[in-house]
Amino acid sequence: MKKLTDKDIQILKKDDQNLIINYDKILAKEKVLKRSLKKLNKQKVKLKNEYLELINERKKISSQVKKIYNKTFITISVVFDKRWNTYICIFKNSDSQKSLYLGKHDLIVETLGQYYRKDEFDNSTDFLKSELKKILSSIQNKILSISTDRKIIMKKKKLENIIKLYEESGNWDYWSIDN
Repeated sequence: MKKLTDKDIQILKKDDQNLIINYDKILAKEKVLKRSLKKLNKQKVKLKNEYLELINERKKISSQVKKIYNKTFITISVVFDKRWNTYICIFKNSDSQKSLYLGKHDLIVETLGQYYRKDEFDNSTDFLKSELKKILSSIQNKILSISTDRKIIMKKKKLENIIKLYEESGNWDYWSIDN
């Protein structure tokens, strides 16, 4: 649409003048917003490309990072041997595995039982295995180390020492020395 000159606008009625002026203001604002949208779309495309580049870079190195995690991450399993009524802990990473004899069922019950109220303590194998795993996981860095060739090295090998370290860490959820 052709733009009217100021002289042409002055000839019009007051209502028509206001309508033309309002239309011109809207048109000017529309142009500004259109430029802003173009600018934002360019920024959006640029950010999207940068984001996709980061994703591709992460995918390229993720397998290498997984290998590093697998070498340093240690899984802990606590097993109960029914034949001998004993508990054994197995520490394992991708390069090595170490076993730790924890003790007989009665010794574990006696050792852990003092830290729980009688109504909280369950001497079932499942309860004891989960509690032992929680204890060993929380103080893992104090009882294990990993050598430069990714082998697991045991620092503490006795249940009494492990319980003492856990006690010193202050991680007991419950404490009852006088059942």
